[in-house]
Amino acid sequence: MSVDRLRLLPLILVALVAACTPSTPVPTPPASPAGSAAASSSAAPGPTTEPGGSSAPAGALAVYYLASDKGDPKLVREFHRLPVGDGSPAARTKAAVTEMLDGRTAYDPDYTSLWPASARVRATSVEGDTVTVDLSGAAVNGAGSLGSVQAVQQLVWTATAASGKPAVRVLLDGARVDELWGHVDTRDPLRRANAADTLLPVWLIDPQHGATVGREFTMHLAGMVFEATVNYEIRRGSTVVKQGAVTLSAGAPAQGEAKVPVTLEPGTYVIEAFEISARDGSRQHQDNHTITVR
Repeated sequence: MSVDRLRLLPLILVALVAACTPSTPVPTPPASPAGSAAASSSAAPGPTTEPGGSSAPAGALAVYYLASDKGDPKLVREFHRLPVGDGSPAARTKAAVTEMLDGRTAYDPDYTSLWPASARVRATSVEGDTVTVDLSGAAVNGAGSLGSVQAVQQLVWTATAASGKPAVRVLLDGARVDELWGHVDTRDPLRRANAADTLLPVWLIDPQHGATVGREFTMHLAGMVFEATVNYEIRRGSTVVKQGAVTLSAGAPAQGEAKVPVTLEPGTYVIEAFEISARDGSRQHQDNHTITVR
């Protein structure tokens, strides 16, 4: 993905990311799972539905991270195959949130977490329509107002996806707290914020960054964009080998999606999805992944 790097965030966010993201290699992702999405959806994601009309591939959990969109942190998503204990909603939530807290776990190096590096999951539980996530090491964060709100939404979207519950209660060291970091009210269970305000407007859902695919594969795009139009470009080195525009199933503020069949020769490629600005023709909301075609 090539949305503007997090150095474009306010300096306080840059400092936090540096603290949370040691320079270690990202893990090698699994091969891109076939059929990572179900039927198209012309509506914005609901309280527990996943964006792009997709459910997690078999044995994988949706994990949300943050990426910079012209300096603003926006949510993006990857599917990770993780051990989930007994497979209960609480166990799935603990696995997904644990993965989310460490920005180094993202396959795409442009994705990160704005949670403090010390944050850990102590326990998770489910009661009724609420999943409770008990954290330690998360009492202090210097992410600022927008960064704090989006970091909490990162947890909410991850926990609701894993548990299938629409509400998330956050505890710190086993106790309820009125607010997080001076910016987020946590007296009541939290729910997903409006998708149009929270998510990166353009997603390249599949193939995921680092995936290995066959010569014939399906590119899965989603977006909340003007006139439901997303552009894409496929590069091998500095050479553009394919490009085009795709009409999604819905336009903003709903999230539309599209699947595009692609055939490439073996090699390493960068697939980039983006919106073209109607004002000046610039690329907006870029998301790109490097893949290998075998």
